Amino acid sequence: MSNSTTPSLSSGSSNPSTHIATPVPSERICTDQHALYCFDVLVAHFEDREPMDPPFQNKNEKYALFVTWNTTSHLRSNKKPALRGCIGNFTPMKLADGLREYALVSALEDHRFSPIKASELPHLSCNVSLLTPMTPISSPLDWTPGEHGIHISFPHPSAHRPLSATYLPEICADQGWTKEETVLSAIQKAGYKHKVVVGDVVWQSLKVKIYGSEKATTTWEAYVEWYKGKGGKLKVVKS
Repeated sequence: MSNSTTPSLSSGSSNPSTHIATPVPSERICTDQHALYCFDVLVAHFEDREPMDPPFQNKNEKYALFVTWNTTSHLRSNKKPALRGCIGNFTPMKLADGLREYALVSALEDHRFSPIKASELPHLSCNVSLLTPMTPISSPLDWTPGEHGIHISFPHPSAHRPLSATYLPEICADQGWTKEETVLSAIQKAGYKHKVVVGDVVWQSLKVKIYGSEKATTTWEAYVEWYKGKGGKLKVVKS
């Protein structure tokens, strides 16, 4: 969820003695229909119309969720699409309402980026992440990259205001970070810009929770095909 610079480290890797498993649903709860709906919400915003009805059956079920937009207009160092916006909510919401809200919030109100423009649509892809409940862990490093998302919180050591940040499960692997790098980057993302080293006062004050997620992804091309298949005619962007 972030492309910020990874902070320097002052300690080696840790090998926690315990492993916390992430609950896995017996059936998929997140599908490409959720991501396609987010695309339609954004397109409808630009076309000044109402989005299509949610195309998924679990529209009234409640989940914590995040919506992420990536763009091929810019590429990261690993040649993957660059982040264009990512915002969500840890409070479970009805899927239809939550996706409709955060499809726009993540596209237009992520303070790290300028609002997405209609001309960018053909370069976008959309990820939807539906989250499992968070579980506290005793050590900031007691989690598994690619399996767990992390949520950190801690008091600012001088201002004493609470700070917090999160990274979804795929971020650590996508960025090529170690667990230490991921936690230290999350500290910066939370708004604490001073140097932090593993084991110092700030590190010791961390409260860390982990969670799992199901993710679905779709592209602009897939959305256009899906939308036309439903008889829709695009107005804002011609493909």
